Amino acid sequence: MTATPEPANGKRNRMLLLITGLLLLVGLIWFCLWFFHFRYYEWTDDAYANGNLIHINSPVSGSVIAFYADDTDLVMEGQKLVQLDTTEYQALYDKELASLARVVLDVRQLYDRVHVARQTVRTQRIETQKARYDYRQRLAIVKTGAVAKEDFIHARDAYRSSIANLKQAKYALQVALDARGHTPIRKHPLIEEQKGNIRAAYYKLKHCTILAPATGYVVKRTTDVGQWVNPTTNMLAVVPKNYVWVDANYKETQVTNIRVGQPAVVTFDIYGSKVKYKGRVLGIASGTGSVFSIIPPQNATGNWIKIVQRLPVRISLDPEVLKKFPIRLGISAEVQVDITNQELPVLKRAPTMEPVATTTAYNIHLEEVDALMDQIVDASLQ
Repeated sequence: MTATPEPANGKRNRMLLLITGLLLLVGLIWFCLWFFHFRYYEWTDDAYANGNLIHINSPVSGSVIAFYADDTDLVMEGQKLVQLDTTEYQALYDKELASLARVVLDVRQLYDRVHVARQTVRTQRIETQKARYDYRQRLAIVKTGAVAKEDFIHARDAYRSSIANLKQAKYALQVALDARGHTPIRKHPLIEEQKGNIRAAYYKLKHCTILAPATGYVVKRTTDVGQWVNPTTNMLAVVPKNYVWVDANYKETQVTNIRVGQPAVVTFDIYGSKVKYKGRVLGIASGTGSVFSIIPPQNATGNWIKIVQRLPVRISLDPEVLKKFPIRLGISAEVQVDITNQELPVLKRAPTMEPVATTTAYNIHLEEVDALMDQIVDASLQ
């Protein structure tokens, strides 16, 4: 007796059951992964390294006579980058120094005029007393005829004239006092104004030397020897070495649970997944990228298609890892934010009171020029 062949439907049913079981198993595994891991993280590969790009401009106008750094060069904070011709500004500085001695002499005359005016008042007061005495003597005897009437009139007019001269002398004294002021001669406004002119000329002279405001790498050098530059000329730019971050462009549906201060892990395509940068969410932009574009979107039209927008999220980077694996601006990155902690704020709640970045490259030390001005003042007053 021959065996009955197995129906084809049975094999197909068992295959369908096997496939269904595998799909259910894969679905269960994926659900467990999502439930225990993936739902606590937000991931995006729409992320790029960013940082400050410091454009270097000259505070003064002039001709470039030398430059000391080119593209890709490393420069330190305070290092000389560009040198301008100092001839014009050196001449201006010397002229203002010479003018200080003249101003001190002029101010000294103002103080001397006060003494002259006071002596004039004293002299005129004596003349007035003398004229009054003569007038009263003649007034007492004019009726007796002992003095000529003409002589009496002259004495009276002389007395009145002396009173007017005394008033004029007092007014002149007040004018001299007003011109002198009520400050010590070394602190007179005219001297202080000239000192300000000297400091301004010294400032321009010193700023003929353009220094690097931060430690970083030179990019976009456009200046050359012999070129005339002014404060609006972008001569070159410096990318700071240690202050870079990542702008991760998350979909608006992903930003729901992202909070300021949440930890993040960043990897860059240039180094691969082996190099991981730890960081934190520094902040979330107040608008989408399209809003801040040159031509903002206008959705009040009949033909409108909804597009999911993206919000830039700024991520800090571990400075210790940055030292070993430096970052170039604009390179691609992948960012994963741990959204477990939902107690953190969505946006920053307090303003930042401390400076984000500072530089001492532009500090002009005036101790030397102040000492020189004091010497000129002392010599002129002697």
